[in-house]
Amino acid sequence: TTLQRRHPPEVIRLMRTNFRASLLPAVVCSTLATLALPAQALNILLCNDDGISAANLRALKQQLQAAGHSTIVAAPIDNQSGRGGYIAFLQPVPSLTGNERSAKTLGLPAGTVGVGTDPTDPDVHYVNGTPVAACLYGIDVKASEKWGTPPDLVISGPNEGNNTGHINASSGTFNNLLYAINRGLPAMAISDAATSQVNWAPGLPPTSRAFEVADLVVRLLDEVLDAKPPRQRAERRPIRRLMPEGLGMNVNVPLFATGTGTSLRFAVTHVGVATAYGPAFYARLSDSPLAVASGVNYPLPGISLAPGGTVLPSGVVVPKDGDPRAEGNAVARGDVVTISPVQGLPEASRQYELWLKSRLGR
Repeated sequence: TTLQRRHPPEVIRLMRTNFRASLLPAVVCSTLATLALPAQALNILLCNDDGISAANLRALKQQLQAAGHSTIVAAPIDNQSGRGGYIAFLQPVPSLTGNERSAKTLGLPAGTVGVGTDPTDPDVHYVNGTPVAACLYGIDVKASEKWGTPPDLVISGPNEGNNTGHINASSGTFNNLLYAINRGLPAMAISDAATSQVNWAPGLPPTSRAFEVADLVVRLLDEVLDAKPPRQRAERRPIRRLMPEGLGMNVNVPLFATGTGTSLRFAVTHVGVATAYGPAFYARLSDSPLAVASGVNYPLPGISLAPGGTVLPSGVVVPKDGDPRAEGNAVARGDVVTISPVQGLPEASRQYELWLKSRLGR
């Protein structure tokens, strides 16, 4: 062909790789619009890193059940934000101290077993451990007990605060997503821009933000369900995968005024680097504006957070991403719920593999 005459094989392969990569957003849009979801209810496992008493989590469980889905929870008993993918290997789960966020909310005293069930809801289970440990408890133990099969979908969140860009590596919410994907399960991570810690109570007003965020998640599922042709919906065919194997979605909800959540549209983005705040090490926490504002005005070393572009006292600049399609920038604009495609493993694209081979002379 003309292309082959003008370019060597290595360049042609790289061009084709880049072309395929450019199609990924279209693939995700197609997934949202046309991939078959079951006509019957889904079996959904919910997990998070904020604890089983977080209002966002429990409101989503309630709304999913109201929509006809079978839903269970497996989440930490305490707030475990920022724990990333940490797991305490080969260490028995300890008993509760009674000071954990959800233990205090539920009135569970010191000495209560470290793996158990909310006494007010038999489908809500806790682990006195990290987010990933609790999520794996749901995948490996409770889903089988409940349904006899793996869950059709794992949803991590909604988190109290967005998880975007390079801070995702530190997020328990996001790492739950990765573990679920790598177990071969369709999965989503949901994060809400509001950072307030609100605990669940049966009388939580239906106008609360937790319910609005939950309704957005249900709407996301419904839009995929409604895209299925009526003939297929009526056939009651067996459940098929909700998304391609190895793919998950990182979803971020922006700040919005009360009662306006239904006006938000969904937009396909990419993870990128952009995030409202990125982790940074300070030789003195008293040099961090965020630490000082949080009451941690100590001349001692530690990790704080800083916006992208911040010049640290050492002269190091926190990364900043100006791409408008990066999820952190898109959700900051406040008019869309961002959906970024995520793969379970940090594997580089084919073009970088080809580059490395060229450097090795192979």
